Amino acid sequence: MGKLTGVYVVLVTPFTKDGDVDYDGLRKNVRWLAGQGVHGVIPLGSTGEFASLDDDQKERITQTVIAAAGGKIPVVVGSSAETTEKAIYYAKRAKDLGAAGALVLPPWYYTPDPEEIVHHYTRISEAVDLPIIIYNNPFTSKVDIEPPTVARLAELPNIVAIKESSGNMRRIAEIRTLTNDGIGIFCGWEDMAYESFVMGAQGWVCVIGNVVPRMAVDLFELITVKNDLAAAWELYKKMLPFLRYLEYAGKTQKALKYALDKMGLAGGYCSSPKLPLSDADKAEVDQLIQGMQ
Repeated sequence: MGKLTGVYVVLVTPFTKDGDVDYDGLRKNVRWLAGQGVHGVIPLGSTGEFASLDDDQKERITQTVIAAAGGKIPVVVGSSAETTEKAIYYAKRAKDLGAAGALVLPPWYYTPDPEEIVHHYTRISEAVDLPIIIYNNPFTSKVDIEPPTVARLAELPNIVAIKESSGNMRRIAEIRTLTNDGIGIFCGWEDMAYESFVMGAQGWVCVIGNVVPRMAVDLFELITVKNDLAAAWELYKKMLPFLRYLEYAGKTQKALKYALDKMGLAGGYCSSPKLPLSDADKAEVDQLIQGMQ
C-alpha cells in the first residue's frame, strides 16, 4: 500500500442491543467509507471501544473490516494491550489477516517509564514485520510518550509513525526536529487538524470522518496537496464546533453512533454500561451536523 498518509478513520464498533457486534453493519460502514475517498480505516481503536471486546470479537472485526475494504484502502488494526506479549499477539494476528499496519498504545494501567516504553515497542518491532504507528494518548492512557522517547523509537525498523494525541502543538516541531523527520506524524486531536497539517503532519487519525469523511479528506488535501490555506480555513471553521464536541464532550461514540443511524448506516448501541444520548444531546448533535452543511 506504500506510505501510510492521509485521513484514517477510527471506526466505531456497532453493537446490537444484547451486546453482540453488528458485523453486517460494520461491513456496510467500511464499504461506504472506502467510496468516500478516505485513505484508510482503523478498527479496534479507542473510538471502536477495543477495551470492551474479547479476543474472538477482535479477530472477527479485523477479518470483517479487511474483507470489506477489499484492498481499496489500507486497514491499520488497533493492537494495544497491557502486556507486551499480548500486543505482539494482536499485531501478529493483524499481519496474518492482511492488515497494512498496527496502531499500538503503550501499556496504560501500569504506567511504564521511558525505558519500559522503549522496551515494549522494541520487542513488538522485532517480533512483527509490520508497520507500527505509536499511539500517544496521555489523557486516556495516563502515559505520555515524550519527544525524546519518540526519537529513540523512530530508530526502530518497523516504527513508521506516531498518532500524536497530547493536544500540544509544540510536539510536532519537537518530534520533527529530534528525529530529523525520521518518523511520520498523524494528528490525533480532532480540533487541531488544520494546525497539524500546516506544521507538517502527514495524516489525520480522526473520528469525525465516520460521518463526514469527504469533508475530512477535503481539509487534508486543501492544505497538503493544494496549499490553499484560505479555503481550508473556511472549511475548518464549519467543522470546528462538531470537532470540539467530539473531542471534549465525553460522548464521542454515542454522538457518532446516533449520527450514523440517522444516515442509514450502522451506529447501533455502545458497549455496556454506556447509555444512548439523551434527547437534549441528540438535538445538540443534530444542530452541530446541520452547521456543517
